[in-house]
Amino acid sequence: MITGYVNEYHEAIIPIRMRGNIPSLDAVIDTGFQGADLLLPRTVINLLGLRQSGDMILLMADERETKFIYYVGEVVWHDGFKQVKVLESENSYLASADLLAGSHIEIDMIPGGTVTVSELSSS
Repeated sequence: MITGYVNEYHEAIIPIRMRGNIPSLDAVIDTGFQGADLLLPRTVINLLGLRQSGDMILLMADERETKFIYYVGEVVWHDGFKQVKVLESENSYLASADLLAGSHIEIDMIPGGTVTVSELSSS
């Protein structure tokens, strides 16, 4: 189970542990974000040593198509590692609906509230 918190802006935050030698990262759960697993700043991507894997075009909420560079990495997820597609951002840390697929999420939607992400059984 992954445990996070709700910040003062009512955003659900979960810790993301990437494979590599850096501390966990706090990412905002964004269920409207799809097409990749994480959105991370370029500085973090460089620190992790991720290599560019390609680019992709995503449709934004305002109907604009935006080109993103993506990288491949691994996160500690539930009881193992999960390969993830990481998009480059200026300074955002987002966890997408794609990353959370197959999980159950509970959020106590008050500042300081608890966020829990648990794996759904595959049966």
